[in-house]
Amino acid sequence: MFASRFFRRLFLPYLLLICASTASVGAFAAVRLRSAYLDRTRESLAGEARLASAQLESMFASGQVEVEPLSASVSRLASGLGCRVTVIDESGKVLADSDADAPLMDNHQSRPEIVAAAANGEGSIVRPSHTMGIDMLFLARETHVGDKKFFVRLAVPLSTLSHELQLLSFTLVVVTLTAMGLAAVICFYFASRHTAPVRELAGFAEALARGEMGRRLMPGGAGEIGAITSSLNIMADSLSGLVQQLAKERGELLAIVASMNEGVIATDIRQRIVLVNDKAAELLDFSGGESAHGKPLWELVHNEPILRAAGEVLADGERKVFQISPSVGRYLEIAVCTYPSAGKSEGLVLVAHDTSKSVRYQELRKEFVANVSHELRTPLTVIRGFTETLRDGALNDPVAAPKFLATINKHVDQLQNLVGDLLELSKLESSPELPRRVSVDMGAVTRRVADLLLPASQKKNQSLTLEIPSHIPRILGSADYLERAVSNLIDNAIKYTPEHGAVHVTIGYNHEFVTLEVQDNGIGIPPADLDRIFERFYRVDRSRSREMGGTGLGLSIVKHVAQVHGGSVEVTSAPGAGSKFRLKIPLPKEE
Repeated sequence: MFASRFFRRLFLPYLLLICASTASVGAFAAVRLRSAYLDRTRESLAGEARLASAQLESMFASGQVEVEPLSASVSRLASGLGCRVTVIDESGKVLADSDADAPLMDNHQSRPEIVAAAANGEGSIVRPSHTMGIDMLFLARETHVGDKKFFVRLAVPLSTLSHELQLLSFTLVVVTLTAMGLAAVICFYFASRHTAPVRELAGFAEALARGEMGRRLMPGGAGEIGAITSSLNIMADSLSGLVQQLAKERGELLAIVASMNEGVIATDIRQRIVLVNDKAAELLDFSGGESAHGKPLWELVHNEPILRAAGEVLADGERKVFQISPSVGRYLEIAVCTYPSAGKSEGLVLVAHDTSKSVRYQELRKEFVANVSHELRTPLTVIRGFTETLRDGALNDPVAAPKFLATINKHVDQLQNLVGDLLELSKLESSPELPRRVSVDMGAVTRRVADLLLPASQKKNQSLTLEIPSHIPRILGSADYLERAVSNLIDNAIKYTPEHGAVHVTIGYNHEFVTLEVQDNGIGIPPADLDRIFERFYRVDRSRSREMGGTGLGLSIVKHVAQVHGGSVEVTSAPGAGSKFRLKIPLPKEE
C-alpha cells in the first residue's frame, strides 16, 4: 500500500510536469509558427506589392491604362500574383479591384491599412473584408505617378492560411503527444526502478509487522537504499531476538504463575484481565483459562470487597491487604496493588492466598491447649483434693487412706499416660518420615501385642482371637511405631467392648498392602462422630473414656503412624453393632 502510494507520488507529479511542459512548448510553438507564417506572408505580399506598384507606374507612364481599362489590367495583374489587387486613389475612391465591382465599393480612405500606408508608405492588417465578408490579410503600399498619389492594396484570404496552419498545428500536436507518450514511458520506467526497492522495503516492514521474523532483505548494494537495507536487516535480527526473549520470559512467567499455590490475576488500567492462573479461578470460583482473558474483572469475580478494593487501589495507588471468606470453611488473604511502567500505573495485580489451613491450625492449637488444660486439670484437681484430705488427718484412717492413695495413683497413671501420648504424638508430628526403616514382620508384632493385652481381655471375660497367615510379606518401617499403633487399636477394642464380648484381629495382604483389621462387637460409634475420632482429644463419650483411662490421643497416634509409613487407617461402625478398624501399610516396591 505504501509502495503504491509512493509510486503514484513519484510518477504522477513528474508525468504531469513533463506533459505540462511539453504542452506549453507545443502551444508556444504553435503561436510562434502562426506568427512566423503571417510574417512570411506579409513579406511575400510586400514584395508583390512593390512589383505591382512598379507595373502600375509603368502602365500609367506608357499610357496603357488609356488603351485598356484599368480594371482589366488589375485583374490580369492579380491573376499573375495569385492574390486580390485593389487600386485606390488619394481620396479613398476605389479605381479598380480584381474581385469586386469598383463603382459599388465604399470609400477606402479610412481603412486601417490605407491609413498606415499614407502615414508610413506601407501598412498591413488582418481583418474581415467589408466587401468579401471573410477574414483577409491586407497589405497596402503608397505609389506615385507624376504628381498623383495612388495606393496599391493586396489581399490574401485567411482560409488558405488557416488550412496550412491547421496542417502545421496537427503535425505539432502529433509530435507533442508522441513526446508526452515517450516522456510517460520514460518516467514510468525510472519511477518503477526507483520504487522497486521501496516496495521491497515496505513488504519487508509489513512482514515484520505480521510476525514473520525469519524474513530478510537481499543486500541492496551501495547508496541510500543499500544502507537502509543493511539497517533494516540488523533491526530485524535485534527485533527477532527481542521477540524470542520476550516469548521466553512470558513462557517462564506463565509457568511460574501456573505453578504457584496462590491465585494471581493481572488486569489493565480498565480492569480487563490480561493474566490469570487456574488457582485464582479455583479460589475465587470462576471459569479460568483463555476464555477469561480480556473480560472485565467484575464479570468473573463476584466478591464485593475485592471489586471495591480494586477500584480504591487504582484511585489512590496504595497497596491493600485484607481477609475474606468467600465460601464456608475457606479463608482467603487478598493483596491488591498496581504495577507501574515508567512511573505510571498501567493495571492491577491481585494475589489470593488460601489461609484456611493456617486458620485451621490456629483453631486446632487453641483447641489443643484447651483440651490439654482440661485433661490436666481434672486429675490434678483430684490429686490435690485427696492430698489435702490426707494431710488434714485422713492419712491415719486405715480405711480411707488406702482408697485415697489408690485414687491418687490412678490419676497419676492417667497423667503419665497423657504426657507419654503427648510426647509420642509430638514426636510423630515433628518427624514426617521415619528416622530408620527396617524389615518388620507384621504378624510377629501383632502376636506380641496380643500377648501383652490378653490379661486385660481375660479380666473382662472377652475372647481375643487372631487370624494371621503363616506367611506375611515383610514391610519396611518402625517396629516400635507399628507396635504402638496395633496396641492402641486392640486396647481400644477391649476397653469399649462390654464383658463377655469378642475382639477379632485379622491380617491380610495383596500385591500392594498388608492390612490389619481389628473388629469388636462393642458399643460402636455414631455416624456423626466417625469423621472426627482420629482428632486429638476427641471422645465419643468423654466421661466413660476418662473412667477407662483413655487420653483421647490413641487414634491420633494410630493415624500418624499410618501416615509416616505411607499408609492409612479406616473405620466402619454403627452404634450397638461394634466397630472395625482397618490399618493399611504399603509393601516395599520392587526395584
